[in-house]
Order: sequence, then C-alpha cells, then structure tokens
Amino acid sequence: MNQPSVIKSAERNARQKGQLDDQFDNNWLAQTRKDIDADLIGVLAVDEHSHPDLLYGVKAFLPSARACVVLGMEYASETMNLIKHPAKYSGAVKTGDLLAPHVNQLTIEIDQANSKLVKTLRKLGYRSIALPSRGLPLRPGEIKASLSFAHVAEAAGMGTIGTHSLLITPEFGTRTRLACMLTEAPLKTTRRMDPVDDCTHCLDCVKICPVDAISSPVPGTRYQIDAMRCKFYREKFDNCGLCQKVCSYATGHSETTGGPIIATDAFQQSLADFARFDTAGWEE
Repeated sequence: MNQPSVIKSAERNARQKGQLDDQFDNNWLAQTRKDIDADLIGVLAVDEHSHPDLLYGVKAFLPSARACVVLGMEYASETMNLIKHPAKYSGAVKTGDLLAPHVNQLTIEIDQANSKLVKTLRKLGYRSIALPSRGLPLRPGEIKASLSFAHVAEAAGMGTIGTHSLLITPEFGTRTRLACMLTEAPLKTTRRMDPVDDCTHCLDCVKICPVDAISSPVPGTRYQIDAMRCKFYREKFDNCGLCQKVCSYATGHSETTGGPIIATDAFQQSLADFARFDTAGWEE
C-alpha cells in the first residue's frame, strides 16, 4: 500500500471513530441502560485532573480509560423490610437472613448487565473492563477498595453519600446495588440538574447500628465509620443491613423517632462543585 493510501485509510478510520464518539449522548445512555436491563446508570469522565482516588483505580485496571460507568440495581423493598434488629427476633423466624441470598442474586444480575455493556463498547472498538459488584481488590495494607463505586456514582450525579457512608439515590434511597466499568469510549459526565443533599441527617443509622460502627460526623466530615467493626460484625454474627433499611430517604419516615422525614433541598454546592470531593472521602 502506498503512502497516500495509508493516509486516506487513517483519515477514514479517524472519521469513523469520530462518528462513533458523537453517538454517546444522553439518548444513547438511556437506551443502553434499557438494553442491558439496569435500573440506573451514570458516567464520570476521566482525565489527568480527575480525583486521585479515581485515577488510582483507573491506573490499576485500565490506564487508558476515558470514562468510568456506574450501574445501579434496586434492592427489593420486600426483602429489606424483613430486616430487624437482632434483639427484636426473640425466637421468631430470622427473616433478615433472606438479605444474603437476595444480595447474591442482585450481584449476579448487575454483573451480567455490566458484562453486556462491556461487550457493547468493545464491539464498537473501545477497550473496556467490568469491575465486579463484589470482590474488587483492596489497596495493599488497607481496608479500602481500589475504587469506591459509591463516590464515583456521587461524582456522576447519581445521588449523595449519607451519614452511613452509603450512596443515597433519588430513585431508591440506600437500596441500590452498584457496579462499575472502565472504558476508552469518550463518554461525558452525567449531571443532576437539581443537586440536593439526599441525606436528611436524621442520624437514624447512628442510633440503630448494633455495634456502634456509625458515629455522628465531626465538623468538616460527612461520615465517620468504623469499617473494621462493621465488617467483623457482618461476617461473624449477622449480615445486618439495618442502616440501609432505616435510612429515612428510603423509607419516607424515621423508624427511630416515628416522625416524617423530608430530604433537605438546601444543598449549597453548585453544579460545578458537585463532582469535587475532599481527598479523605473515597473510602468504601
């Protein structure tokens, strides 16, 4: 092949790639969410100015990634509502034990959706990798995920992180299972047009935690979690999920005070600042 032909071929490939890049608009994203059967989808674009903890995960799994996509699946309210404080079972059927198999099934479903999205983008010529909903490697020597899905989702405008350190989405509250994927496709960051603080700061999660793993945040922080205490209790004694169940945004009322709770709309961060978070905030 002579040089002019090589140049023309390269130009043609560039035009085709540019046409593919242009298709990744909100309509494409909405249709893709339906095609892969996910409940929620969000995107956080990646560049050299991205949060250091995001870049850490990108460097570990796909250094050439230009976007991180977050998928969300709803936990079934019927199952979540069966969770009780251990002291309340009193010899009755421990209905909260249904949570573990439900989480297992939801994990399979969201990972399958993630795999479908990866295959879709790879067929379009973009290298992509799915990160599992469960089992993502930790950072060496730390109880900290190599990439926090909740913080990526928050930066992608899918919700805000509450006092319990869980993502709270407008659609499902805390009852959202997350998975992520990294891709070279030039997807644009998704934004919420009405950025509000989805956490009501009712502290119900602090009050109900059976091992006091959740504390009222000190000034300047959004949450204060004893991750080791939470992890040990869930693995050795009870799968728990109480903080997810009682979250007032998900239930519409406070289970510890009995009164109605309304999420505040006085969130003071601007759209420009909404995707920026302090460096201490990306623990999972």
